[in-house]
Amino acid sequence: MRNVKNLSLCVLLLALVSTAAGATLYVNTDGSGGAYTSIQAAINDADPDDEIEVAAGTYNEAINFSGKAIRLYSSSGPDVTTIDGTGHYHVVQCISGEGSATVLEGFTITGGNANGSEPDNLGGGMYNTGSSPTVTNCIFTSNIAYRGGGMLNLASSSPTVTKCTFSGNNARDGGGMYNDNTSRPTVTNCTFSNNAAYLGGGMYNSYTKPTVTNCRFVSNTASLHGGGMHNEHSYPTVTNCSFIGNTAAAHGGGIMNNYGKGDFGGVFFIVNCSFVQNSVGGWGGGCCNANTAPCFVNCTFSGNTASDGGGTYNSASSIMTAINCIYWGDTVNEIVNNSSITTVTYSDVEGGWVGTGNIEADPLFADADGRLLAASLCIDAGDNSAVPSGVTTDLDGNPRIQGLCVDMGAFEAGPETMLVPLRSYILQQVGSGNIDVDLEGSLLDKVDAASETLASGNPNSAKPAMKNMEALINQVKAQTDKKIEADAAAAIIVRANAIIAALGD
Repeated sequence: MRNVKNLSLCVLLLALVSTAAGATLYVNTDGSGGAYTSIQAAINDADPDDEIEVAAGTYNEAINFSGKAIRLYSSSGPDVTTIDGTGHYHVVQCISGEGSATVLEGFTITGGNANGSEPDNLGGGMYNTGSSPTVTNCIFTSNIAYRGGGMLNLASSSPTVTKCTFSGNNARDGGGMYNDNTSRPTVTNCTFSNNAAYLGGGMYNSYTKPTVTNCRFVSNTASLHGGGMHNEHSYPTVTNCSFIGNTAAAHGGGIMNNYGKGDFGGVFFIVNCSFVQNSVGGWGGGCCNANTAPCFVNCTFSGNTASDGGGTYNSASSIMTAINCIYWGDTVNEIVNNSSITTVTYSDVEGGWVGTGNIEADPLFADADGRLLAASLCIDAGDNSAVPSGVTTDLDGNPRIQGLCVDMGAFEAGPETMLVPLRSYILQQVGSGNIDVDLEGSLLDKVDAASETLASGNPNSAKPAMKNMEALINQVKAQTDKKIEADAAAAIIVRANAIIAALGD
């Protein structure tokens, strides 16, 4: 009898859980199986915690979540499931205080044309005001607005936007996305490409603090400032992002930072970012700063072009800090300081720059993105204390510090690259008399053996490379101070351990 009662209780609990989770409503284009043919009709009938599953197809309508905490998702993904606004002001609206439990997932959002008077000229693809929905795995394309062609976030809207693409949208401000009025969106793993605007081809931020992480801004255009991103009175946190091939007619090919000092923030950080092949007709091919206070940490500027300040142009009392950065191959001039305070440390600057830890040496890029060859003097040349708390990876997603010190630039050298400085260090110490000459060959043999295994292309090569490094450490520990001076021995062990850590398990 007890087992029967327990079974009945379990069934009751499962029923309660099922009820709490909400129902699933279905939408398809022909209404088969009793499904809705309109997404909005399904939203209207949905209760809180319900889910709406939409089959592949094109749905010619505009939708409003009406404040409901529901998940609206496609069953087959954005490539085959489209909401086409067919010229409506906003294809998707969240204007009733929606929160993170309101989810838009897996759609192409297109056909928005916000060409009316405010607010009907805002947010062609998606319009959020006073709302913070979750938007994931969506494509926003071919939408038009005065502000926010792809998406507009207004009045303290802080949506979470992940794995989305904003491509081919147009606006006066913010072709891909516009953030305004104390909104704080979190934008992660998104791509902004081929969007166009007067200001901020990819993204425009005004009086806001967005967090932008692991995003790519590629081939966006601005007919005035900020090809990739334009920040006005704003303090974004931009981490692990690439700005490639963006253009602006006037200033700030990659990013334009304008009037962002002393409003409701202060210094803001741009970390582990690459600025490559961006261009402007005026100042700041990679970035232009005016009356603002950005701090660039571990960024790479290369191949950017401008009439002046190919890498970065600072003017109008800006206070710019650059640490662990590489400025190389930009024209005309890498960094221009015009009536501003510019502090550059632990960086590699073509043409030179006065500051602690700075060098002027060809960084030896391995590719156009700015990864480093093994012989680069930028390896192990940065300042570890400058890496912001919580930043643990480089632009490739690899561990940020893999040697004695963080590398300069957006990319950290891997274990195969770290072996070259170790070899050079051993040779240097032999030449200085801190390691006996008769040990040189056996020490270098282990380093070279590790290099050969990693270069073999064998996916299991990390294990023998690790064993070679462990053998090197053991050999060094076995020597007396007469054969290897204590400081040199300690430095070799630290370097070898760093390589072992980079090789992983």
